Amino acid sequence: MVTIYDIAKKSGYSPTTVSKALNDYPDISAATKMKIRAIAREMGYTPNSSARALATSKSWLIGILYNEDQGLGIRHPHFSEIIEKFKERIEQAGYELIFIGNRIGERHNSVYEHCLYRGVDAVFIANPPEVDGLQDLINSRIPCVASEPVPGKVPCVFSDNVDGAKKAVDYLFSLGHKRVAHIAGPLNSAASHERILGYKMSVQAHETDYGEGIIEVANQFNFKSGYEAMQRLLDMHQPPTGLFCSSDVLACGAIAAARERGLYVPEDISIIGFDDIEIAAYVVPGLTTVRQNRAEIGLTCAELLLKMLDGQNVRPETVRIPTQLIIRNSCRRAT
Repeated sequence: MVTIYDIAKKSGYSPTTVSKALNDYPDISAATKMKIRAIAREMGYTPNSSARALATSKSWLIGILYNEDQGLGIRHPHFSEIIEKFKERIEQAGYELIFIGNRIGERHNSVYEHCLYRGVDAVFIANPPEVDGLQDLINSRIPCVASEPVPGKVPCVFSDNVDGAKKAVDYLFSLGHKRVAHIAGPLNSAASHERILGYKMSVQAHETDYGEGIIEVANQFNFKSGYEAMQRLLDMHQPPTGLFCSSDVLACGAIAAARERGLYVPEDISIIGFDDIEIAAYVVPGLTTVRQNRAEIGLTCAELLLKMLDGQNVRPETVRIPTQLIIRNSCRRAT
């Protein structure tokens, strides 16, 4: 088995310098780290995680806390891409990831106790679940960063949902639509509330007879909930001719419901989603949507958490990543 002493002998550096470089100590230059790590890879060096933890008083584990409900788990395309970029940067720094859902079993009474048991150095709250101990975790000494709004002093990085929603609804009004509705996400999601706010801001800025908006709330961010919410909208005495959905998956469910009623998109109703997941470009018609910069969200969360782990003072502020309206074929000018 290759040891740090073998690497030291080949590289010409001391075993102490080799150890620090492999463990990402800040007092070793980036050039030295790259050289030593390249030699380590060439020699087939495999670090012993237990020995490294003892040497650094760290577990080198980062917990990813996610919600298994609402159709928002790690399989959701939005969060999977954020987590992938986060994972890429965190692993470059030498950390490993463990996933912590909101079903932590009978061993622990709260998610905070679970994190203490696993000995994580920090936690990335990908999307906050409703679990016991979340506030205890946020208030603890364990560094946390979130990609959704959470209560407490935690740096949060997420899309500018309000502006993105407003841009989408403004676009529908610009096409001459008079009755523009919104399928909102579950109300226990902070992003849902922000997108509702953006929708209402646009409605109130235009001349309508429904100042509070035409809103149907989906139970979850999934296809079935979008389908069911659209059915309720189409049962109205005056159905909308324009529709903004709080996610692309909800929009796909809405399109299916419209087709079942014999309606065509965009000829009979124009629909806009939110997220710009991969499938949005391939559904028929191509879905006009609000693009979130998921890679930027994941990378920014990782960089903030690494700074905190390095002992730097990171202010618990909100970082809003701009969105972009992507125009495809699911909207047309009202007739």
